[in-house]
Amino acid sequence: MKNLILSLSLVLLGNWAYAQFESQIVNGVVKSAKTDSQATEALPGAYLQWLGTDNSVAADLDGKFSISTVESTNKLVVSFVGFQSDTLIYKGEKFLTIHLQSGEQLGEAKIVGERESTEMSLIDPLVSQTIGEQELCKAACCNLSEAFETNASVDASYTDAVTGTQQIRMLGLDGKYTQILKDNIPNVRGLSSIYGLTYIPGTWVDQIAISKGAGSVTSGYESITGQINVGMKSPENAERMYINVYGNQGGRIELNAGFMQPVGEKWGTTLLTHGEYGNVRWDRNNDGFLDNPLKKDFILRNEWHYKGTRGLNGRYQVSWLEQENIAGQYDFRPNSEGPSQLWGAVINTSRFDASAKTGYVFQEKSWQSIGTQISSTWHRQNSTFGPTSYDGEQLSFRGNFLFQSRIGSDDHKFVTGASYIYDDFNEQLDSVSYTRTEQVPGVFFEYTWTDLEVLSLVVGARADYHNYYGLIATPRLHFRYSLTENSSIKLAAGRGFRTPNVIMENVGLLASSRTWDIQGDESQPGFGLDPEIAWNGGLTYLHKFKLNYRDASLSLDVYRTQFQNQMIVDLETAGVAKFYNLDGKSYSNSAQAEFSWSVFKRFDMRLAYRWLDVKATYGEDLIEKPLVASHRGFINLAYATRPGEKDQQWRFDVTSQVVGQKRIPNTQANPEEYELPGWSDPYVVVNAQVTRVFGSTFEIYLGAENLTNYRQPNAIIASEEPFGEHFDSSLIWGPVFGRMAYAGLRWKIE
Repeated sequence: MKNLILSLSLVLLGNWAYAQFESQIVNGVVKSAKTDSQATEALPGAYLQWLGTDNSVAADLDGKFSISTVESTNKLVVSFVGFQSDTLIYKGEKFLTIHLQSGEQLGEAKIVGERESTEMSLIDPLVSQTIGEQELCKAACCNLSEAFETNASVDASYTDAVTGTQQIRMLGLDGKYTQILKDNIPNVRGLSSIYGLTYIPGTWVDQIAISKGAGSVTSGYESITGQINVGMKSPENAERMYINVYGNQGGRIELNAGFMQPVGEKWGTTLLTHGEYGNVRWDRNNDGFLDNPLKKDFILRNEWHYKGTRGLNGRYQVSWLEQENIAGQYDFRPNSEGPSQLWGAVINTSRFDASAKTGYVFQEKSWQSIGTQISSTWHRQNSTFGPTSYDGEQLSFRGNFLFQSRIGSDDHKFVTGASYIYDDFNEQLDSVSYTRTEQVPGVFFEYTWTDLEVLSLVVGARADYHNYYGLIATPRLHFRYSLTENSSIKLAAGRGFRTPNVIMENVGLLASSRTWDIQGDESQPGFGLDPEIAWNGGLTYLHKFKLNYRDASLSLDVYRTQFQNQMIVDLETAGVAKFYNLDGKSYSNSAQAEFSWSVFKRFDMRLAYRWLDVKATYGEDLIEKPLVASHRGFINLAYATRPGEKDQQWRFDVTSQVVGQKRIPNTQANPEEYELPGWSDPYVVVNAQVTRVFGSTFEIYLGAENLTNYRQPNAIIASEEPFGEHFDSSLIWGPVFGRMAYAGLRWKIE
């Protein structure tokens, strides 16, 4: 992999000089002509084509375009709906500013079309999949941890059977190896690495972009298995007002509201609010513990956008969260007087974060820009898990400076810049304190070469200096080649680096009586454990085609993640959790096939199968990583009736997953009644939802999760003796609650 990156880099250098002299690219912008009553404005999506040829492009959202010249003609045809088409004679200009005259004013027309709710790009060199708002509405997407129920690439699993905390997995590895960004700024990390997914309400999300493999170096060095970028609702895409109300069988009630308001000609703002309350106690499996935690939280987000007339733009936001979770035995009350004889967990979290993104595009060089990304977070958690207490506080700052330009033409672009990361951690587990302050300045460079629509090559590298671990080098490579107009292959390779957060990333183990054995120097930062370093490489084939005259697509991908070092979490000895540096091999192999087809109008089907081979060295044995299914099948069916005159419509969605066996850590040291089998049972989970759309502004939905009512037997070991030495709720591999019905409504004003 290292030699491959080096070889492609040398080829890249050889093409630079050639491209600067041979490129014949025309750049420009399409605008409306100035009138007495209205100034010029960009025409996004304007169509440009060399007369008599197939060489054509569409302008971007700012009306800008790049098109290669042809030898057969110098006549460029430009058109846009509602404007008069024009044919220009190209005379060798490097930049064209094209003004189209307004055409005849037409009456109102309604265009009805179909768009995929989940899209994969043939052009983007990154292996990216975009989940739109329509896809998120197919399920009870109350927060980000529940946003992947209809996605085959990302799994959601529980950390334990008590607190109800969900985490994600990609390519068979825990979510801590996936970099999660909010509006392209790293967000879920550090002390929020597990609970942080619940801090982003699903109704706040505009779209989610999932990319497998090591991501762009501009976002940092922490991405190993992939990146998930959550695009939030903003003044540019949010409704003027929306309200979402949700309630489920477990007693959970949510209210979400959002407001967007333009402020003058250049500013706009959104205010997003979320409140959640759940105070109904359930113990449907009769183990004496709550099936779902009791919960109260409030989240607020305010964002401002600035769009100047001379290339200056900005996005600025602040968010505030207060959250309380209570879990444990059915009758546990955290504020009862006197010593409690019941086991309970209480988690209180306060969080404040702010970010500012400012960019400037040079007026005479539209391909050149500079930008800054600044973010800061304060996070505090106070919690108890039975007799164990854990308090953690994190103060973080991140600064990123970027400069983007090109070399000769738009076929050769680059982004370079510098970053600085500051993390101050103060944690206390029972009576022992652990503190560390990490400071990481770094620089990066990323070069992109595109050859029309045939190929793309992105080569990037970072050099960061960690105050504890010294110099860190993280090279990355992404390559795309279009075999045909409708099929492409993509290659991704790169190295990732991260520092482990031993306690928070394994917080589910606190819901047990396991003794923690950290085999490092607890007086040193990170408990004396080495940073985690891994190489990731993968190959993807994507083909879009027509099947029975309807759109279909097929994607096949294989990935391997190889660790140079890893923090091993060893649960192979009952009653003990061991943490130590990898001494041997650790890897993850992943293969996935996904097929999508619009079977007939307004009926879509998506099928997927994934195979995983995830192993690590525990002690002296290379064995399967526990609680990870090697086989998983997936099907999603979506049907919508024909829209009525007022857009009224029925929508039906069903998602089913077949989950294969998972290896359970060794429990043979337990008494016979507390022993578990070596492997879990395979099981099926079916989720379904029906939505009634009454018009463009109002809809209600009714659904159910886990229709098969499957529940993991004996989810909690020794639940009747939670203060005993064998109590353990961390060996969770299946659902706990069973069937869950829910309902809600959405109301919006555009």
